[in-house]
Amino acid sequence: MTNAAVPVDYSKLELELKFSHNIIEHLGLKLYQNKPTNVLAELVSNSWDADSKAVWIDLLTTDHGTPRAIMVADNGSGMGEGDLISRYLVVGLAKRRSDQPAERSAGGRALMGRKGIGKLAPFGVAKEIDLITVKNRLVTWLRFDYDDMLASSSRQSGDLTHYKPTVIYRTAKLDGIDASPAGAETPDVEKFFSRIGQDGNGTLVAAKRLTLKRVITPEKLKESLGRRFTVTLARPDFRVEVNGAALSESDVFPPWEIRIPATGVETIDVDTPTGKRSINYWVGFVGTAAWSSEEAGVGIYAHGKIGQDRPFFFGNKGGEIFSRYMYAVVEADWVDELARDTISTDRTSMDWEDENLDGLYKWGQASVKSWIGAYEKHRRSLAAKDNTDLVEAAVKQNSDLVLRSSEKEHLVSLLTEVTPKLAKDDESKQRLVEATIKAWVHEPARRLIKQLWEKASKFEPDSFSDVVVNLVDQLVPESLSLGVVFAQRVYALTQLENHIMKGKETQLQELLEQFPWILDNSYEQYIPRRALKTICDEAMKEGHDLVRNVHLVDNSSNTKPDFVFLGNVDQTKILIVELKGPNDTAAWPEFQQLFSYMSYLQSRFTESTIEGMLIARSFDAGIQKLKTPTMTFKPWPDILLQSRKDHMDLLAAILAGTSADASDARVQQICDLGGTPVTGFLKRMGEQNEEIKYLVDKLKVTK
Repeated sequence: MTNAAVPVDYSKLELELKFSHNIIEHLGLKLYQNKPTNVLAELVSNSWDADSKAVWIDLLTTDHGTPRAIMVADNGSGMGEGDLISRYLVVGLAKRRSDQPAERSAGGRALMGRKGIGKLAPFGVAKEIDLITVKNRLVTWLRFDYDDMLASSSRQSGDLTHYKPTVIYRTAKLDGIDASPAGAETPDVEKFFSRIGQDGNGTLVAAKRLTLKRVITPEKLKESLGRRFTVTLARPDFRVEVNGAALSESDVFPPWEIRIPATGVETIDVDTPTGKRSINYWVGFVGTAAWSSEEAGVGIYAHGKIGQDRPFFFGNKGGEIFSRYMYAVVEADWVDELARDTISTDRTSMDWEDENLDGLYKWGQASVKSWIGAYEKHRRSLAAKDNTDLVEAAVKQNSDLVLRSSEKEHLVSLLTEVTPKLAKDDESKQRLVEATIKAWVHEPARRLIKQLWEKASKFEPDSFSDVVVNLVDQLVPESLSLGVVFAQRVYALTQLENHIMKGKETQLQELLEQFPWILDNSYEQYIPRRALKTICDEAMKEGHDLVRNVHLVDNSSNTKPDFVFLGNVDQTKILIVELKGPNDTAAWPEFQQLFSYMSYLQSRFTESTIEGMLIARSFDAGIQKLKTPTMTFKPWPDILLQSRKDHMDLLAAILAGTSADASDARVQQICDLGGTPVTGFLKRMGEQNEEIKYLVDKLKVTK
């Protein structure tokens, strides 16, 4: 004979919260501190698990827009005394048994909750929480005070701490409830009761005495919630409203430039140690550049809730130019049904070391590459039209640039090979187009050279020798034209040295922005990145310590030397140049300022290589000991002399390697435009090289 289980009389038990010492602080405040979206996500998860058909989120703000209370209500199953005492008021009680990881709700939904700590999430943003729950028309209203809970924890010892919340109502009849009892001060309770109806069930969590300081908008909340769940948009039986407006795709996602697939989802199987597992996915690429890189990448969802947050790319690197516009959704419910929990407590990452996820990870690596490849192909198909418009606009804005229609077509063709790599960086595209047009000299030879290169790449034995001969012949004028440019630079550097070293040059910042090659030939392809300076200035306004207040530069005049921000076209390399005047010595304030800018931009552009250069007349001995591999110190005289020497060496190599004819007008231009520095240098080089000596003698260069 067996003893029948004795029913528990919950009405005689205390309503008290039981938790381990410090757990409220570590799993409430610290885990969710100032993360309102994560807090709301936990409450929405609980509403889903309670079989709610609707969730109402109300953000109440002050006249200044700062939040004063957050109300989350649902029409789910609600909780009676038994539910509260045996489950809700026990922190850390797992919702699922380890042998049944796919346990479902009474209504048949796969449970989102697993760890039993979501009830603590509101303490990450609030000091006071009201829980009002209705089950079978009986209302229990409890108030939890964060400070009292911590104080209670510090006063008690042992395995569990007991905290008794303030009981405003306990199993009171719904139709007899005062929605504004004395001292309650909880808004919108009457609205909650009207939403669930007199015969309904449901739960309201009211977060008050908020610790949030920044402004939160309903629009931002809708966007964030829509990106943390799939069920908020895809299920007709689970409606989520924010301040009375239901979530829709237009609230959550920007317009897509392309979507894979065009509508709906794709379904595939991946291999796991226990067999094949199904996943659904779709991916979109945004149609605007105004898209935070933190939102880009792949989000992996389990039972409708985020498990791996963005930015995440399955370890793929090198495609940042295109991947920053990607937004992918992967649904893998089985990840949350494994016996071992592979999802982090805050649901931002997954344990990819678990062998059960190997197949998913390998599929993801290959898929991300494929998606980015499809997007790159799409961008290339649009590049021709975009470049045509850019070329036309550049020609109109620069009256000295005159191109025939055939030249424009050929220029667009060449640019189309490059500009897709710039994705939506319109500023860089425009600068590239303008620079290319300005360099568009001796165009007839360029087309022939391109054709010859194409033939040479095919390596046809019968015609290869002729192609090479023609190619060399055509490269001679191109090389000499380049030589003319180098000769002009040598002359410019000579004049520049005279001005700078006499203290006459004050527009040093603009000078280096326009001619980065002055610093070194390796910066030939760098362009100004003024937006980076704006980023640093805005960071200082927001309170980041970038040391600008100790900098000694006089900001009252824009003619004073300051900072120059340069970068290559795809911004994988960034150079920050701090300029001191030609007569100044750089010391600790300048070093500290440059180092702080480098550190901050490295934190913002983690995939880029950040370098710094400090330029002055001389450098304090103390900072010489603090140089890093990515920071260089260069005196003004050394920069100018080295740059001039490098260009002269290139000039000599061009003249010696092209079999140039002394009668070619461009050879004379090299000497005339370069002036005394070039002619004197060529004469000295002629003593070591017969070809240069021949040219020098032929031109009767004697200086």
